[in-house]
Amino acid sequence: MSLVWFLIIISISIFVHELGHYLAARLQGVGVRNFGVGFGPTLLKFDRWGTTWRLNAIPLGGYAEIEGMMPGDTHGYARLSYLGKFFILVAGVLMNLLLAWGVLAGLAAVQGVPQTQAVITEVMPGSLAERAGFQVGDRLLSLNGERLTSYEEVTRFRASPGEKVFGVMRDGQEVEVRFTWDGSEARLGIVYRAEVVGYTRIGFFPAFARTVSETVSAVPRFVQELVGSLARILSGQQAQGVAGPVGIVNITGQAAQQGLVALVSLLAVINLSLAVFNLLPIPGLDGGRILVLLLNAITGGRIGPELEARLVYGGFVFLILLIVLVTINDIRNLMGG
Repeated sequence: MSLVWFLIIISISIFVHELGHYLAARLQGVGVRNFGVGFGPTLLKFDRWGTTWRLNAIPLGGYAEIEGMMPGDTHGYARLSYLGKFFILVAGVLMNLLLAWGVLAGLAAVQGVPQTQAVITEVMPGSLAERAGFQVGDRLLSLNGERLTSYEEVTRFRASPGEKVFGVMRDGQEVEVRFTWDGSEARLGIVYRAEVVGYTRIGFFPAFARTVSETVSAVPRFVQELVGSLARILSGQQAQGVAGPVGIVNITGQAAQQGLVALVSLLAVINLSLAVFNLLPIPGLDGGRILVLLLNAITGGRIGPELEARLVYGGFVFLILLIVLVTINDIRNLMGG
């Protein structure tokens, strides 16, 4: 069932992304010849609204064949202004974001926003945390007298040097753990996980606004972790911060065991991840096409269609290599290194 749920989630995400490109094109009077989810042999197809809609056998991508995007074309996409082209290129990312935000806001309205605590699962030997007295199983409740409302707030101690006081629940009693943070050590030395301790229900639209705000604030850290993980993989190292098809199937299986809410949450996370990944300035991705578009807008069209096509081809070769390396990394992670 893990594979089945993976195929459902990834197909929905791809369909929504390509639908964004399709709608942005049609709204500007640009035709779309083919719309496909997946690659390889076609399992199902039909013609509607001037487009051939296809469901293909390998659900690891998709496409919207927009008229006027081939080298030498002077119609369709090619006749649009830079702003019109940008709208088409970014629309897939926007649709993934809207789906993710809508799903998360819906969960907050129906189930509630999870309230989490950080629970320490490991204390590194010889670390500052060990010297300060942290123990496995400690629940981190407060920092310098202020309650921690989310496990993600644990890192606030890094904001400034000085004495730090964590309020910790240990064996049913609240105790204090003190240490001085001067930034001279790379990390505190604890591994912790989030544990849900309750839910707070809020309205859909406040939840939607909150989700958008949290996403925007988290993007820089997410991009940094993503790029760092990809760089480690490309250099032959093992990385935990990124997952390919094999890793996502495994994650999907874990979510399926937890229930429908976990699967729906995973759908939102995957769409957020796809949105950020697609904006990376790699030829072949939306971000690469947007970069070329912006450079042409600045230079007056110095990057011609032929050069852009070669860049896209090189980008696809790089992405295939990246998928292979990420898959190897997934297998290494599943096998424990």
